[in-house]
Amino acid sequence: MDRRLTTLISVDDAVDLLARTLSGAVSLEPEEVRVLEAVGRIIAEPVETEIDIPPFNRSAVDGYAVHADDTVNASVYNPVELVLKGVLTPSDKPPSECVEPGEAVRVHTGSPIPCGADAVVMDEDVEVKDGSIIVYKPVSPGQNISRRGEDFAKGDVIIARGTILNPVHIGVISSIGVDRVKVYRRLRIGVLTSGNEVCEPGIDRDCDTLIYNSSARLITALLRQSRFIDVKYYGVFPDDPEILSDAVVEASMENDLVVTTGGTGISEGDALIDAMLNTGKIVFRGVKMRPGRPTTLSLINNKPVLHLSGYPVAAWTGYEAILIPAVRKWLGLKGLERLVVYARLSRRIPNTVGYRSYIRVILRDAGGEYVAEPYMLRGSGVLSSLLKSHGYIVVPENVEGVEKDSVVPVYLLI
Repeated sequence: MDRRLTTLISVDDAVDLLARTLSGAVSLEPEEVRVLEAVGRIIAEPVETEIDIPPFNRSAVDGYAVHADDTVNASVYNPVELVLKGVLTPSDKPPSECVEPGEAVRVHTGSPIPCGADAVVMDEDVEVKDGSIIVYKPVSPGQNISRRGEDFAKGDVIIARGTILNPVHIGVISSIGVDRVKVYRRLRIGVLTSGNEVCEPGIDRDCDTLIYNSSARLITALLRQSRFIDVKYYGVFPDDPEILSDAVVEASMENDLVVTTGGTGISEGDALIDAMLNTGKIVFRGVKMRPGRPTTLSLINNKPVLHLSGYPVAAWTGYEAILIPAVRKWLGLKGLERLVVYARLSRRIPNTVGYRSYIRVILRDAGGEYVAEPYMLRGSGVLSSLLKSHGYIVVPENVEGVEKDSVVPVYLLI
């Protein structure tokens, strides 16, 4: 294949090719872990409840379990007196003895509802007097009662396969009495960068005329936000095809996927593509997106290697537009989507037809609606644009631009 960018593919095709390549090359075996250790991991099989939650009708308030019909006419001027029969605490099991008309049972929040009772009168609507209660307010059937199975019913699938578990999921799984779940093993990703002009912060002291490595470190940090990914950072390698080949081969042997930054250009000094042409196979060379056009996918030892631009914003775009969507598609993940708000564009955004553009924006409030101010239309090396932006918008490849005052989705960078 020619190392030049002559046969660009669409973003969607790039995502599909990477997803299919991962599917053919990588198998994430399930492993069983404690629920408390599973946050951020991908659930490998559906979680189904074997019990009703709650397991019985229970009181939602502190009060008195009663027959609702007994309270129909209750008021401050016409109170109803009921005989107090007993007390049920949250730790008690549902009693076999039923509440008869004209009777009431003291209950607390979480207490089982005795048979016969169909409502709970709240404490503040009752006065206790000589073994009885005086009810000053009516209740309707079902009022202040949490019904058996209203949270989860036996047999419900409460967590679907492919869900990235968050703290709420952990609480839900625990609520059904489950302490161990099957999750996929972590996806292993190796990250390295190339470039004679690149040096490592804190390691290469004499970097006055060179560039500190931010792109690979940005990608590494982004990946490490996901607890289902195990990231190994390999550092900087010179623009030498043989050295780069050895580095990528080593990383491919230790990981499921390798991500590189830098060396994806068409100049003679960009040696990474030459190294891949000599060692492996190029799957696609260049994507119709801006920034990040040189993004490339290759295969080494049947392992996918995604080559991102050396410019940090372009590298970030490759991560955002191709890498994460491909992983999401491959594994059928739920929970990696960015939050979206809708905003009105403050000015027109031009676009080159055929290219999908990713535009950083700043959001501001304008009388109760969001306004999106394009921050950088160009500048794939201006890392501060990501720092100062609140989100980004996507301009489709089939339009020449998006007009001022158009309402667009903004993908939040949080």
